Amino acid sequence: MTRRDLCLLALGHLPLRAQPGDRPVYLSLADARPILDSFAAELPAGLGSPPDFASWSMWQAAHDKEIRARLKRGDADSIVNLVLFGASFTAQRRLTARQMEKAGDDSEAIGKLILARIQDLASAVLHPGPNERLRFAAAWLNENGVDVSDPAADKAVLIKRIIVLLLENTRRVLREQNAYTRAIDAARSERDTGSLFTVRSSLYRDRGVSLDTSFRPNFAIERSLAGIKAAGLMRQIRRAAVIGPGLDFTDKRSGYDFYPIQTLQPFALVDSLRRLRLADTAGPSVDIVDISRRVLDHVRLAVAQARRGSAYTVQIPLDRDTRWLPETTGYWMTFGSEIGGDAPPLTAPPGVEVRMRAVSIRTDVVKLLRPVDLNVVLQHVPLAEDRKLDIIVATNVMLYYPPFEQALALRNIAGMLRKGGLLLSNNALPQIPGLQMRHVGATSAAYSEDPDDGDNVLWYARV
Repeated sequence: MTRRDLCLLALGHLPLRAQPGDRPVYLSLADARPILDSFAAELPAGLGSPPDFASWSMWQAAHDKEIRARLKRGDADSIVNLVLFGASFTAQRRLTARQMEKAGDDSEAIGKLILARIQDLASAVLHPGPNERLRFAAAWLNENGVDVSDPAADKAVLIKRIIVLLLENTRRVLREQNAYTRAIDAARSERDTGSLFTVRSSLYRDRGVSLDTSFRPNFAIERSLAGIKAAGLMRQIRRAAVIGPGLDFTDKRSGYDFYPIQTLQPFALVDSLRRLRLADTAGPSVDIVDISRRVLDHVRLAVAQARRGSAYTVQIPLDRDTRWLPETTGYWMTFGSEIGGDAPPLTAPPGVEVRMRAVSIRTDVVKLLRPVDLNVVLQHVPLAEDRKLDIIVATNVMLYYPPFEQALALRNIAGMLRKGGLLLSNNALPQIPGLQMRHVGATSAAYSEDPDDGDNVLWYARV
């Protein structure tokens, strides 16, 4: 590695591990041609019909920037999740969907609760201390024109400006969420399960790309892996990847803010593969594919600390007010048993009804992770045949893109998978000739007695 590379790595700008040729490349016009032909009537602005090399290259470069810019809008959505569901800065109750349902038509009560939580956050963010979520909120406010650290600012005026900005942002997200709910309800009224799943699979195509996540989808992935093993589609996995694993920042379903920000899915994948004897105790390697600097830096830091001998501890909450199915509870109780040991869990704040587990993940497992800065809609890594991936997991990722971009992502994924390798996604993805990816199976997993609390995971094989 050159001196310049070492400097870039220290600054967090070296996107891929130091292997010869391991650099992301844009999808070639030739490889994209079947997709461009299939979507000829609905190509994005800026692409010719048919696109030539110049228009294709220019569109890719510009769209890469556009997609990455959506992370900022996703950050704004995460701030709203903190407002509604955070417990570390306020004694007000979390504004969960269940609580909103209990309030019924009493929108005034909901409005008062939201305002009270915003006021508490506005006060707390002035003195964030070591709270990394409050520090993130302070940085977001600063980026949006409110410098919370200005010593010359009048405190009362500053708090008022913070409240106004947080209230505007919260109203925006709630309006958008109402629109998504209407779209889902309209699809559900057609009584076509396939149509409903299709609508859900690109629901956030115009939304900011959010990083928030929880443990739920990992149970569905483990159930899928068990089905794949039973079907004889996979026997041993040496190389895997997770696209967009996210960060457990604050989520309305099983995500809280009283423990450090963490990532779950890479470790859950290794844990499940070992439990099912689909990977040996030395593997698999797991590439973390993401466009988020926050995610990639978080993984880099975890790996660096593991190399110095520090384990990675995850906190696994389980809501007491959710009617969990026994299978979900069983998964929660065994999570991490193949990759670490039980650790003392943190105590939830007063008023937060939750069971807690904590798992200390061994350093040898953490060191299996390798961060990869790559926009899978537009890019792939041209791996040698003996280094191609056996399996790729992408949950709650593809719904941020329209079908055209999902098809491009599938073609890029195909370029990184070995023949017979699998993609697992909880979104329905387009199947068109020339993609080299074929739907070969699916798994359903319900998490609780709530009929909407579950996932369908589809299996796509590289042909």
